[in-house]
Amino acid sequence: MKVENANVILVNSDTVVVGAGPTGSFSALQAAKLGAEVCICEEHTESGTPPHCTGHISLAGLKQLELKLPKKIFENEIKSAIFYSPSNYEFPVRFSTPVTCVVNRTLFDQYLRDKAVEVGVKILYNRRVTSLLVKRNAVIGVEVKTSKTTEKLRSKLVINAEGVSSTLLKRANLPSLNSQMTVNGIEAEVDRINDSEIDSVEVFLTRRFAPGLYAWIVPRKDGTAKIGLGTERGHPLKCLRKFISHNPIARQRLKGSHITQVVYHPISLGGPISQTVHKGMLIVGDAASHVKPTTGGGIIMGLTAAKIAGKVAGLAIQEKNPDAQHLLLYERLWKKKMGFDMTMMKHLRKFLNSFSDRKIDQLISMSSQLKLDESLKGAKDIDFQGSSLIRLIKHPRVIAMGLYMALTHVF
Repeated sequence: MKVENANVILVNSDTVVVGAGPTGSFSALQAAKLGAEVCICEEHTESGTPPHCTGHISLAGLKQLELKLPKKIFENEIKSAIFYSPSNYEFPVRFSTPVTCVVNRTLFDQYLRDKAVEVGVKILYNRRVTSLLVKRNAVIGVEVKTSKTTEKLRSKLVINAEGVSSTLLKRANLPSLNSQMTVNGIEAEVDRINDSEIDSVEVFLTRRFAPGLYAWIVPRKDGTAKIGLGTERGHPLKCLRKFISHNPIARQRLKGSHITQVVYHPISLGGPISQTVHKGMLIVGDAASHVKPTTGGGIIMGLTAAKIAGKVAGLAIQEKNPDAQHLLLYERLWKKKMGFDMTMMKHLRKFLNSFSDRKIDQLISMSSQLKLDESLKGAKDIDFQGSSLIRLIKHPRVIAMGLYMALTHVF
């Protein structure tokens, strides 16, 4: 890797990664472990700032990815979830041991960054990638802007982990995420929470406050909490304030609390983009819409794709064969791993979006009456929900619930 202090910083790198978020750092880590020279371009001054989501992720997902996080990154461990309908009917699902955890997103991102740096990955901060360098329809690097210069960074491969903005894809007229299936998300931190089960998240399914997704309250062990929602219409902060003021449960939980931080972020719910491989480029994470359409969670799915992308990139460099045909292995592997689940979750999202608040009330009420939580206790894999749903179908309660949902949808 040749580094210069002139206008062009990097020449003839094996791989340039766009973005030092979790997927960017994790893909860089995998490629570098296989001997590739990797450089990450990050537009901000530091990794993990600003934080982009609540950081509520599954323990099974971390185990599958072989990620053993330091204790300081964990803010809480979660054993249960309580789902509320618009009329505040409750449907609790409780487990005997923790199923998910809440992580500090800044520390989490920086941990993955540090792991990448340990194996030789170079990170260039304050560098915003503005366009792709293309030659004969192949991506051969990126153009980067700093506060003073415009630089061209050439590479054998580009891993695009730019996030949900998909700016590079749009400017290159490449397939990007479905804007019709994107909601406006807001994540806020509050300094206190009242009368909350410390190991339980609360999910509010309501089109009144959060049309297109839901609202949430996620407690921390220190007595503070993370709250937020996703909405397909209206300003998310106005929706959040309305939720806090008018939902009786939220009003009680957050009485006397103050918002200490607010972050906005679009959430893609439309499933993966149509093409995640181009000649010379792999697309991962939010840029590829590797996000669960049901919940809007993207960390585990994004890291799963990033791990595959990094390994494919590293092998391509090893074999001196980074052509499009070789890189298609990435798309085949991530689709094999999670394509079915993404498709199932996308259909389920569309189905849920068709429900009115009255229908959601009926859904939650019937779930409680059927004691569906007893069946769900065996489904601890909250990431690969399509596969979990197939395993659950054998349960009579789930069959009854499926029939009920189908009938209420028709009538």
